[in-house]
Amino acid sequence: MHFGLFSLMAQRDRAITARRLYEETVEQVKLAEAIGFDIAWFAEHHFSNYCLCPSPITMASCLAPQTTRIRLGTAVIVAPLYHPLRMLEDIGMLDVISNGRAVIGLGTGYQQYEFHKFGVSLDAARDTFLETLDVLEQYLSGGPVHHEGRHIRIPETHFVVHPIQRRPEIYVAGLARDPVTQARVVANGYVPIFTTGWSTIAQMQEVRAIVTAANPQAAGDPAHAPYAMQRYVFVTDDKAEALRAAEAARYIRRVAMSMRNNVARLDGAFLQEMPAPDEPSLEDIASRLVVGDAETCAARLAAEIEALRPVHISCFMALPNVPQARTLRSMERFGAQVMPMLDRHFGGLARIGQPA
Repeated sequence: MHFGLFSLMAQRDRAITARRLYEETVEQVKLAEAIGFDIAWFAEHHFSNYCLCPSPITMASCLAPQTTRIRLGTAVIVAPLYHPLRMLEDIGMLDVISNGRAVIGLGTGYQQYEFHKFGVSLDAARDTFLETLDVLEQYLSGGPVHHEGRHIRIPETHFVVHPIQRRPEIYVAGLARDPVTQARVVANGYVPIFTTGWSTIAQMQEVRAIVTAANPQAAGDPAHAPYAMQRYVFVTDDKAEALRAAEAARYIRRVAMSMRNNVARLDGAFLQEMPAPDEPSLEDIASRLVVGDAETCAARLAAEIEALRPVHISCFMALPNVPQARTLRSMERFGAQVMPMLDRHFGGLARIGQPA
């Protein structure tokens, strides 16, 4: 099991420019590499302040020459919004310029607001996504690509740029309750990854059980069915600061749910915050997140790791409107205190989880 850093690059404050967010993200990724994180993930969203990263491949490519070890991942490419050939060329180029450090994260997308702007049907997103996986597999096999599907049609196409890696690791986001997608995930050796928000361990275990059941090779044992998750993480001894971190996580959840449920209100491209359905109290949210002092964060993660046996935890650590210095300090403490506690608790994190 290993950790990653997830970068959303949300603009909660209009005064914080895109350039500043990108510069802070670069600084955070460099620190993530220094403290031993395995992957730096970059989100993709469009046309709102929810996320100022419309191109995760571009952001990953920006970090390639500024890092040496950490892998660079897309979390996630919204596949139905791409022409597959352009997507494949960009993935190949990322892997080449990063010297074989690309990680491919893919998803269907969920925001009608985004799909409408591109003139793409959200109703067809899942089927288009599955066809995109067919095309991706042809590309990674090294041969030419040819596809005649309902949503994607590609004449025989040969590529000049190919990944350095024999096969980059592939993560697929969400769709836990779609048996067709989960069967494809298992058959192709992908890693399913899920956003957990402020879910309880019991709620996360429900999704984990579905993923395990979909993997016939696991024989009902979650230790043998790959699973990855995203968690909000903030290390601080200050209880008021921990609540502020939880409030920032609540803000992210609120605007994300307004987009998912197609009820968002915008001022230009700036989303208005509104409570999410069935929203717990702020104190309850804080108790469910990995926020607090190092001992609290380690204990909560240990309990989740024991219950869920993940191969990867993507840490959402740069919360909107939390000053950069506090974010970096939280990351430093996670690397210096929390990770060693977990390593001692489990006798080595490499023993946790089963790779795809």
